[in-house]
Amino acid sequence: MRMRDLEKASGVGRETIRFYIREGLLPEPDKPSRNSARYSDVHVARLKAIKRLQEERFLPLSVIRTLLEAEDGDRWLLPDMFPMLEATLAQRLAEAGPARVALSDLGLPDHQQDHLAELMITVAEDGTVSGRDAAILRTVQKLDDIGFTPELGFHGGQMRLYNVLIDWLTQQEIRHFLEHIAGHVGEAKALEMAEQGIAIINELLGQLRTRALLRKLADLRQTSQS
Repeated sequence: MRMRDLEKASGVGRETIRFYIREGLLPEPDKPSRNSARYSDVHVARLKAIKRLQEERFLPLSVIRTLLEAEDGDRWLLPDMFPMLEATLAQRLAEAGPARVALSDLGLPDHQQDHLAELMITVAEDGTVSGRDAAILRTVQKLDDIGFTPELGFHGGQMRLYNVLIDWLTQQEIRHFLEHIAGHVGEAKALEMAEQGIAIINELLGQLRTRALLRKLADLRQTSQS
């Protein structure tokens, strides 16, 4: 096929295709003459794989090239990398969590019910929330009980900040995890690492946050004494 046909079949522009060829991510095309080049289904498959590994698995081009050049590189051309990882991990995490809870059973004050969206809490048609969401709401209620109330300016808006930070952090964690295990461990090992790592990193984050708070408090003391 010609370049324009390859662009159409792969959804990738010609300048990017030429860049990939220069970088060794794509094989050189057949050149029956000086001014013509012919591409094959191999180029289409590789381009689709590169695009998928970049967009869905967050892998950089250097890692993608290493994977495709490996002895078993053809397996990365398949539609799925670790095809069961996400589904199996999600199922195990869901099974490990508590059962669904009726929102009315939580006894939430009105101001918390008004800010469910900021907490990213989803209420089902039957009026229940997931066990994890119920645990989040109970934890937020503990803050309310010790004085973090709307009257002092503490409300669902603050929770939005935590959600933004957590969303960014988990995106980076997934990117880093997939980038460094792809091509190095099998799917079963990747699942084991992900499942056990979540609890350990949750503990680590609590320790890091407490240490950071102590450092900030020390800085404030030094500032007030100077």
